[in-house]
Amino acid sequence: MKNKTIPLLLTLLLLTACGSQKSAVKQTTSLPAATAFSEQNHMKTMLGNRLSVSNVTAKVKVSVSLGERTISTTGTLRMRRDDVIQISLVDPLIGIAEVGRMEFSRDRVLIIDRFNKQYIDVPYAEVSFLQRANIDFNTLQSLFWNELFEPGKATPVAADFQFTDQTPTVFIDYKDRMLDYRFTTSTLTNTLSRTTITSPSDRTAKFSFDYSDFEQFDSRPFPRDMKMTFQMGQREASLAFSLSNVRSNSDWQAHTPAPSKYTKADAEKIFRSLVK
Repeated sequence: MKNKTIPLLLTLLLLTACGSQKSAVKQTTSLPAATAFSEQNHMKTMLGNRLSVSNVTAKVKVSVSLGERTISTTGTLRMRRDDVIQISLVDPLIGIAEVGRMEFSRDRVLIIDRFNKQYIDVPYAEVSFLQRANIDFNTLQSLFWNELFEPGKATPVAADFQFTDQTPTVFIDYKDRMLDYRFTTSTLTNTLSRTTITSPSDRTAKFSFDYSDFEQFDSRPFPRDMKMTFQMGQREASLAFSLSNVRSNSDWQAHTPAPSKYTKADAEKIFRSLVK
């Protein structure tokens, strides 16, 4: 990897926190065709499809595209509900040594760039582009766990959303003072296939998180492919995860200490240097 590859990949991962769509579901539970659509029932069904396990681990292939630049590598995704989301990246040539790590905990963001011996360790409040996008740990967790969410609440309330029934597709919309959220769901598969976040004040900016290739995990449909795409004016960046060997393994260290011998870097300064 070139010297800038790891910080580029790690910074894009940070930004995604702020596609090809294989919609076939291998094992799901469908609603009876004769059942009349009910907003309350559909929300209840979607929330019932949340994973009940506390830990999710998987091997992952990662592909990042930024303009004409494309980076691919492999790694490990580890998540512990209400605690941490951890992404470990390895050298694509050797396939063993960790070259980078990203860790979202409830109150901080940690990025470790082992290739260049630097790290970023900051609370969410100090990452301005996360603040502008109203992104906190709960939102990140919902995105990575393939769940509906309502900013500021532990559990979405159906009455706070607007439903557009275009059976079998149902759009579930939520608006707050900053952003518009749209969740694309299905009454046939009871799955969430896309989350879209837009800004009413800037229609040139758009973030989407697509899910596909659902398979059964914890007796529920869970996506093996995830793709994040952001449009910023004429610029478009995407990050795709392909998961394999999905398990509920709890035997891993949830929190990584910042390396004492590494240099503490500025997240926004790194990003600005990469997008020039």
